[in-house]
Amino acid sequence: MLENIRQVGAATGTTEQAEEMVQRLQRRIDAVQARAGLASHRPRVACLEWMDPIFFAGHWVPQMVDLAGGVDCLATPEEPSRRVEWDDVLKQQPEVVVILPCGFDVPQAMREVQLLTQREGWQDLPAVRGNRVFVTNASAYYSRSGPRLVDGLEMLAEIIHPELFTGMVPLDGAMRLRGDVFKVG
Repeated sequence: MLENIRQVGAATGTTEQAEEMVQRLQRRIDAVQARAGLASHRPRVACLEWMDPIFFAGHWVPQMVDLAGGVDCLATPEEPSRRVEWDDVLKQQPEVVVILPCGFDVPQAMREVQLLTQREGWQDLPAVRGNRVFVTNASAYYSRSGPRLVDGLEMLAEIIHPELFTGMVPLDGAMRLRGDVFKVG
């Protein structure tokens, strides 16, 4: 994404402005990575891009999870999103579940989340038992390869390591799922 900004800057004669933007974004990325590196534990994170059928989030999302101090337990960086069986999710026992349906904002995703919460074994996941399931505004922060991915990275950092990050989740960015009820925070 950063290289794409440079390419657009070169193509539009705005190389200096593009480089300034890249440097600002890189500083934010570096700050997240440095602070996340202070964590004593890197939790297993499952990022679900679709709920029926279940798809894990691929492409840049696994790298974002890594930078934010987690371990993506379903995907590897640069691998495309693909279908995964529910049993595979259960076997990974994620400590954090991030629901980021491609192109959906939080209200749209909330209408679909019961496709997960009604599955056998849902209540037994460590993420569910630990109250660490989040529904995000994927349309704004994860589905498009643009500068807002850095906002999404900062959100993931707070979701994964709330002991290290605060104030990174904008009002429309994410909601915590508590049982079958959504609450802000």
